[in-house]
Amino acid sequence: MHSFKMFELDGKVAVVTGAASGLGAAFAEAMAEAGADVVCGDIDSKGMGKTVAEIKKKGYKAIAVKCDVSKEDDCVRLMQKTVKTFGHLDILINNAGIVESEPKPLHECATDAWNSVLAVDLHGVFFCTREALKFMVKQKSGKIINIASIFGITGSGHLFPVPVYNAAKGAVVNLTRELGLEYAPLGINVNAICPGFFITNIGGGKSYTTEFDRMVSDFTPMGRQALPEELKGTAIFLASAASDYMCGQMIVVDGGCTAK
Repeated sequence: MHSFKMFELDGKVAVVTGAASGLGAAFAEAMAEAGADVVCGDIDSKGMGKTVAEIKKKGYKAIAVKCDVSKEDDCVRLMQKTVKTFGHLDILINNAGIVESEPKPLHECATDAWNSVLAVDLHGVFFCTREALKFMVKQKSGKIINIASIFGITGSGHLFPVPVYNAAKGAVVNLTRELGLEYAPLGINVNAICPGFFITNIGGGKSYTTEFDRMVSDFTPMGRQALPEELKGTAIFLASAASDYMCGQMIVVDGGCTAK
């Protein structure tokens, strides 16, 4: 196969969760630009509609399916709608995620905050992956890309404490390793991306300010936060034939943070 063709996704169908904005919107666009039909899942219907419209404006196929990944039934419906619409499911990007509204050490964390972050960041990955695998196992092929974090492989307390987010992303990292081993014999590749600091709206709380940007930019060897579009190439690599011999691996894209 020609080296460039290894990255093509023509004829593939990709599901991207959290596709209304930020990294999810960039991943959805990347899948379409590489040739895949795209299913965008998110709780934000308006934002998801913008992502779909942008993809269609470029001449590609995309649909929106409202989905709260913390709800099992929504995840079942998302995968079923995908297969009903396009006939198969080849790529799943588990991107939907949240973080604590503001940094707090564990002894100050409310139980509701613990439950809500784990419900999206971990349970959502479980629900979506399980339902996607039901179709991928039958066809003996598929690509699953989990979006973890550098704080799934290291702590964040020296910068700011987000212990619930770190716990969830650490679980996603090891779940990726386990699923990579389990499903490699079935022709299904499960890998993860561990982003560093990207400019998105995931933080949301009052602590995620210009001061936060200055702090993490100073901490990052490249001296800045990244744009979501800077992960497009990594996602296409893991979704395509170019990564067919990879399973259970984490690709860290963090401007050098974890190299220190």
